[in-house]
Amino acid sequence: MELKSTYPTEPLLHFLCSGEFFKDFNPMAVKANGFIIPEELMKILLSLASNWGDLMDPNTLKVVHLGGAMTNEVYRISWPIKTGNDSRSVLVRIYGKGVEIFFNKDEEIRTFEFISGHGQGPQLLGQFPDGRIEEFIHARTLSACDLRDSVISPLIAAKLREFHNLEMPGSKNRGPLGPIEDYEYATYNPVAYDIANHFCEMVANYHTDTPHVLTYTSYPGLEERRRFVHVYLSSGGNEPGHSEVEQLVEDAEKYTLANHLFWGLWGIISAYVNNIDFDYMEYARQRFQQYWLRRPEFLGTSRGFTEDDVNDSA
Repeated sequence: MELKSTYPTEPLLHFLCSGEFFKDFNPMAVKANGFIIPEELMKILLSLASNWGDLMDPNTLKVVHLGGAMTNEVYRISWPIKTGNDSRSVLVRIYGKGVEIFFNKDEEIRTFEFISGHGQGPQLLGQFPDGRIEEFIHARTLSACDLRDSVISPLIAAKLREFHNLEMPGSKNRGPLGPIEDYEYATYNPVAYDIANHFCEMVANYHTDTPHVLTYTSYPGLEERRRFVHVYLSSGGNEPGHSEVEQLVEDAEKYTLANHLFWGLWGIISAYVNNIDFDYMEYARQRFQQYWLRRPEFLGTSRGFTEDDVNDSA
């Protein structure tokens, strides 16, 4: 059985940053389940356990690698607590190599804290040079099938609207906050771009033996896209008109081009800086292939591209 705790983040983070807890303590790095826990991380784990009244024995730590992440390495770290066979867990995110190429980590932390402060994500429990510690939320990752489930899909649309309604600090020149899938990359984007990003994610299944493979025959059809957009717009409290839905559906389709370019470039750069077991270059190739295939449809070029054209140039 897992216990979910109330995490007193602000006093705890102030305490950690003050250095008072560590002035007479100097733990060494600990190895658990084959994972070497850095000294800085171990210090924070010990202080968290102490703050919650736990007597942590580093030898009892359990570390489980959580799959599905393609930018960072994510782990669940657990330890037993006083009550029976219960345990407590936190999530540890180790930043991938080269992440500073994609986003500013200080801005990411500010975004993370703002979103969690509005009840939209886990709480930040601590930071160390190579990563951070987050509240562990007991839930399951949505599968590829879940994204188009008739019950879950409307919930995603409504949640996306909630994110877009957040009054994030900073410049809003580029539109509402997004994307919802990876908010370490979150910035102010056009609404249509974020919806396009969601539709493009529906062709992926990151929890298979070939997580880089994109199945574009699974891209949502027109009626499915209309339903999603209708729920997104109506969740604001007003029933949208037909033309409003059609316009946003059309705009989202156009923004798929920008989405393919962004994630295609991400794949190429990641292939050179990241050691995560993921075929970034093949992922990038598929993204650019879709860009060239769909570009004539939206930009009105005189000659269309076929898959053979794209494959020959890849």
